[in-house]
Amino acid sequence: MPLTSSRDLRPPEARLGFFPPPPVIKALSAEHYQFVSHIISLQCLFYFGTIVEERQQVKDWTRLERALYTSTRLDPYNMDAYYFAQAVLSWDARMPERAIELLEYGFSHRTWDWYLPFFLSFDYAFFIKDYRKAGDYLAKAAELNPRAAWFSTLAARYYYEGDSTALALAYLQEMISTAGNEAIKKRLLVRAAALERILQLEKAIKVFKDRFNRTPADLEELIRADIIERIPQDPYGGTFYLDEQGKVRTTSKLAFGRGRHGTHKN
Repeated sequence: MPLTSSRDLRPPEARLGFFPPPPVIKALSAEHYQFVSHIISLQCLFYFGTIVEERQQVKDWTRLERALYTSTRLDPYNMDAYYFAQAVLSWDARMPERAIELLEYGFSHRTWDWYLPFFLSFDYAFFIKDYRKAGDYLAKAAELNPRAAWFSTLAARYYYEGDSTALALAYLQEMISTAGNEAIKKRLLVRAAALERILQLEKAIKVFKDRFNRTPADLEELIRADIIERIPQDPYGGTFYLDEQGKVRTTSKLAFGRGRHGTHKN
């Protein structure tokens, strides 16, 4: 069809389009507002999937965030929109505050769903560093899903401020096991691989500190001390290094297309 062919020739961000305010859409769509909500969230998935496959950068995260906002305001029970917001908006867009707003709105409606407080607990701990909030939400997730005994343990750890990298890895592995969209799952797998390598380096640094009672000057010193054989590769294409506080960083900032040939400055 000419209309379909014309649409496919447009850039992905143009295909995502713009949406009127949710009350306007709801009035125009009448009893079909839930269907429209799912169409909008699917457009977000198709848009992001195209970007991932073509290894492009999202040019307008705000437009994507507004689309998710519109989708959830039309149907606050649309879990696809919340999952996408958590998997993509928090990490790739570097907009955890906006993801949190969407998730908290969702949890005020999907009060039985343990996934939403589980997602919120991670965002508050890993991105916001509010471990009290993280513990509160994970405790709620534990109440809603009592079979996951480790939730309660992890909630206590949040209250005490746990190890961020290990927590992030455990969280990502849980998300990977439930990911239904291949484009999102592919991105999560790469992110988990990067965190596994960061955790490997953090453990090596701890061995170095225990042995020499100081922080290594750089990661190469771990090789010279025979603690590791080589510095692992960053699956995002960046280079791992130690920042001024002795924390493992990467020039890619855990995103494709960033810092492949960059310096060690943040």
